[in-house]
Amino acid sequence: MKRMARGSYGYGHSYGYGGEQQPEDRLTSLSDDLLISILSHIDTKQAVQSSILSKRWVNLWTLLPVLNFTCDQDQNPPNPPDNDGYTFIHNVFARRNASIMIEKLSANVSDHYTMFRVFNDALSLRVSDLRIDCSENIVKHYPISCVDSSDLLMSLSLKGMVEFGYFPRFDGLVKLRLERVKIVENEAFSSFVNLEELFLVNCKMEVDSSGLEVVADKLWRLTISSCFHTPVAYPGLVLSTPNLVVFELEGLIPMVFEAVEELPALHTVHIDALFSYGAPELPFEQQKINLIKIIGSFKYAACVHLTPSTVELLSLSASLIVQEHCPFEDLKFLNLIPPPNKPVTRLDSCVVAYLLKDYPKAVVKALPRSVGMPMRRLT
Repeated sequence: MKRMARGSYGYGHSYGYGGEQQPEDRLTSLSDDLLISILSHIDTKQAVQSSILSKRWVNLWTLLPVLNFTCDQDQNPPNPPDNDGYTFIHNVFARRNASIMIEKLSANVSDHYTMFRVFNDALSLRVSDLRIDCSENIVKHYPISCVDSSDLLMSLSLKGMVEFGYFPRFDGLVKLRLERVKIVENEAFSSFVNLEELFLVNCKMEVDSSGLEVVADKLWRLTISSCFHTPVAYPGLVLSTPNLVVFELEGLIPMVFEAVEELPALHTVHIDALFSYGAPELPFEQQKINLIKIIGSFKYAACVHLTPSTVELLSLSASLIVQEHCPFEDLKFLNLIPPPNKPVTRLDSCVVAYLLKDYPKAVVKALPRSVGMPMRRLT
């Protein structure tokens, strides 16, 4: 009979001093690659602290391809010379194995100094996926800029009190997400010549009267959600995106909308139009006109998703849409997104005529927003 180890009863448990049952050490049997994968999913500070477990763990954290920094408010004094939060991040950068590429870096910071340093360090370290969240504790927008460009940065996400303006050319960037960011340049994205996906969420548009211009030949997906220019909608939106496939617009409709190439590749449109009765800077009648004009720009769309507020605004525009032709030339699917926990309301006849007059065989559904929205480029 095979001899059992001292202190073991052969049932997957060991017993230490005093006969207390100890859990089996299953981590020891895992490969280094698997342990590195596990450490890549937790906060990097905890991963570094794991080095005290045993000699095997001492250098594991230096091999991580994914870094996650969460800087507590107490670690981030507002004065740059005393910034202990960045000191830890800098030490990680300095002591990790430089032969291991950083595939993804996420940092939650609470001061603009750390934000700036992490951003530029990530570029110099050739990070491909960078996410910075500075939405906590910072009450003023600070500009973000870079000393050098990067061809390896493919995905960039910025959230919080950031002022986003001119950038040098970033040939590798294909995905950009800005949330709660202040955009201060009309053509803020012209340096990203290979951009494919752009998400603007709750952004403040501090652009001039010509409005925001999105010039991107390879862009296939554009989402603009709840963006504004105090106290009204941003003055205008100009799209020069000949390969745009998916367009999502939520919130106040821009005062002026122009699609330079008529969006010939457009397939899916989602519109969630908000409107206001009492804003003197944005007359209600003008809001109706803005919505009709923007829908009329999507004539090549095959799938159209409209929210209850959008349908309501169309119904209130009956005297205007009876004079309009059907805006679509190849409509196949119309989704009237139902209100939460409420039955679907019946469409006014004038809205039906406006949307479906030339396409009576188009499929009409009432599905949640997530259904039918492509998550990647259509081929």
